Amino acid sequence: MRLNKRFSAVLAAAKKVFVLNQAGTLHGPGHWEQVERNAVKLAKRTPGCDLEVARLFAILHDCRRQNEGSDGMHGERAADFAQDLHDKGMLDIDLEQLAKLKYAMQFHNAGMVNHDPTIGVCWDADRLDLPRVGTRPVAEMLCTQAGKDIMKDK
Repeated sequence: MRLNKRFSAVLAAAKKVFVLNQAGTLHGPGHWEQVERNAVKLAKRTPGCDLEVARLFAILHDCRRQNEGSDGMHGERAADFAQDLHDKGMLDIDLEQLAKLKYAMQFHNAGMVNHDPTIGVCWDADRLDLPRVGTRPVAEMLCTQAGKDIMKDK
C-alpha cells in the first residue's frame, strides 16, 4: 500500500485496534491492502468517486472485527472508530466525506447495492476480494460498472 504520511498514521491506528492475528487473518491488513488496490483501480474508472474516502474505507472497514466469522456489528464499530479518528484530527476530510465513509463501513456487509460512486467503489473493492474466502462475487451485487467489468475479466 503506497500511503502518504497521513494515510500511514491511519493504517497504524487501525492495526493498533485490530484484535485478530494480523498475519494469519482473512480480514486483516493483507485484505485491507487488496481492497485499497481494488479501490484505486475502480476509482479510475468510476466518475465522481472520492478516492480519498475509498482508500480510507479500505484501511478501516474491517479493523474492528472481533472474529473471522459472523460479526455483524464490525462495520458499525469501524464507523465509530472513524468518527473518533476524525474528532482527533487524524482524518482530514470534511463532514460530507466522513458521512459517506461511515455509511460505507456501517453497511458494507449488509448485502445492499448503492449507486453513489464512492460508496459503490468501496463496496465493490471489498466484494472483489471475496475469492480469498472461497466466494465468487455476484455481478448483481456489484455497484459499479467498473466492478462488473473487472469481475468478467477474472
